[in-house]
Amino acid sequence: MHGADLLGTSFFENTLRPNYDCCFAGEAINYTEWFEYPRGRRFIAVSYSPLRPQSEYVEAILVITRDLTDYVLAGEALRSAQAELAHANRVSTIGQLTASIAHEVSQPITAAITDARAALHWLSAQPPNIDEVEEALAHIVKEVGRAGEVIERTRTLVKKEPPRKNAFSVNEAILEVMALTRAEAAHEGISVRTQFADGLPLVLGDRVQLQQVILNLIVNAIEAMRSEGEGNRDLLICTGKTELNDVLVKVLDSGPGVLPATVEQLFDSFYTTKPNGLGLGLSICRSIVEAQGGRLWASPNVPRGAIFHFTVPAHADDAA
Repeated sequence: MHGADLLGTSFFENTLRPNYDCCFAGEAINYTEWFEYPRGRRFIAVSYSPLRPQSEYVEAILVITRDLTDYVLAGEALRSAQAELAHANRVSTIGQLTASIAHEVSQPITAAITDARAALHWLSAQPPNIDEVEEALAHIVKEVGRAGEVIERTRTLVKKEPPRKNAFSVNEAILEVMALTRAEAAHEGISVRTQFADGLPLVLGDRVQLQQVILNLIVNAIEAMRSEGEGNRDLLICTGKTELNDVLVKVLDSGPGVLPATVEQLFDSFYTTKPNGLGLGLSICRSIVEAQGGRLWASPNVPRGAIFHFTVPAHADDAA
């Protein structure tokens, strides 16, 4: 059949004929895109190859058409399912920190109430002490702002949004997450320290997703050290740069540690060392980091504990 009879005159003239002409002129053509057909919208991969079986001239062309619609739709469904799972894991992790977050919010609110009472006291003085009132009101504004920041950080981490790529500071992103976990760490008697490299380049990626990774690693470290009896409980978060100028983040704990022989199993789906764990957190974290062009791995800490490392590519302009 002629191409026009098979697919319609308009499609033949607008799509097939220009490709035929280029291919008969000796040019190989490859493309993939969505097309509208009478039977519906399809994702098609097409290749045009000039054939010269017996001479230097193109005597025929070979056209191979592959319908990849089902493959593409399955990939989109998988990505959607992964996003749903990542969001559920993030909400679950935040749920574990509810008491800690409540504590972080209650502190500035209590301080604001105390300052408000002080302001009322100075207003009732004879004469009113306006300077003290102004100072108390300034403290109230500051403390309410602190509470609002905690709520906003929590809301940002929990809300469901499509991935966004922006340039941001890893050090700042870590500090925001640490503010949500500080009370929980203190409750468990864990000393939390940071060693942030100065002059780190910005990274380009999804800030909230990267914070989910950091949150998961910190919560895992807290839970690991919770089971430890005697000895110091130390959590150290470091940042730096790799030889390739990627930004490197390390979370070191003094928990029971990991065995070198089973360290890769930690990132397998449904593998868990927790009595009530689902075995999805680290698997999701690795998917998030790799989707942003980085790498996530673990190693034993010395003399005890575990180290989780991940890299994120630096923003090209900032790295330059």
